[in-house]
Amino acid sequence: MGSPDSDSEIERQAGEMAPASIQKNVNTHFDSTVAYWDEVYAEEGVQGRIYRNRQAVVLSNIDAAALPAGGRVLEIGCGAGRLTMQLAERGLYVEAIDASPGMVELTAERARRAGFAESVHVAVADVHALPFPDGAFDLVVAVGVLPWLHTPASAVLEMARVVSQGGELVVTADNGARLTSFFDPREILARTPLSRLYRKLRKRPGVARSRLDFPARVDRLLRECGMRTIERRTVGFGPMSFLGRPIFSEPRSLRIDERLQRLADRGVPVLRWTGWHYVVRANKP
Repeated sequence: MGSPDSDSEIERQAGEMAPASIQKNVNTHFDSTVAYWDEVYAEEGVQGRIYRNRQAVVLSNIDAAALPAGGRVLEIGCGAGRLTMQLAERGLYVEAIDASPGMVELTAERARRAGFAESVHVAVADVHALPFPDGAFDLVVAVGVLPWLHTPASAVLEMARVVSQGGELVVTADNGARLTSFFDPREILARTPLSRLYRKLRKRPGVARSRLDFPARVDRLLRECGMRTIERRTVGFGPMSFLGRPIFSEPRSLRIDERLQRLADRGVPVLRWTGWHYVVRANKP
């Protein structure tokens, strides 16, 4: 799910490669897959639906923040600009940034075509060193960003720094406790004491790899930055695979995802925290 050519293994590059090399790989990956990240949200299969559901949950958190018209929002990792347009349609002023020049170009063009050139500013920037003053934004949004960061702690600290007092942060992570992990022996191996050796054997030079984070770790990062968690949930139950191959047909995968998500939304133990994506909203007291 993490990328068009990813087999969803856990990769922890930090500490094994220089941050600059990791960032270069990530930028190259996203520059070369711009079309995929634009089109995936329209896919009819389980993957497309999970991404749409994640965005819907993010938007519900944004709406809960009840920002006034003209409220200042920083969107980190704007990607293809789909969420950017949703923010602009809500009457918000959006600073949309991404480390990938290809993504920035696509978002800027989308904003121009939609008539939001005045309310959306798009730029290349690094979340580890945001070019904004303290407390500059009423809301900071980072969807699908944490999995690709070489130094998550410093990036989350930067996010918290630019949130205004009383402002909010909405962030997502790829869940290390996701249910789909327990169907594939490779993912189970990645959680054993042999995980470091496994990652080394699987790593290919120049290839960007995403990372999984347990909800508790994300919550801790936010807490250490002075943010207070106010809403949490997980989204997405599929596709189930064995050695990288789908276990169920696409129609059945869609039904499984729908049923398990419904139970998770009701707060059923275990399922509540084992969706693919972890979505959390926090504020700055």
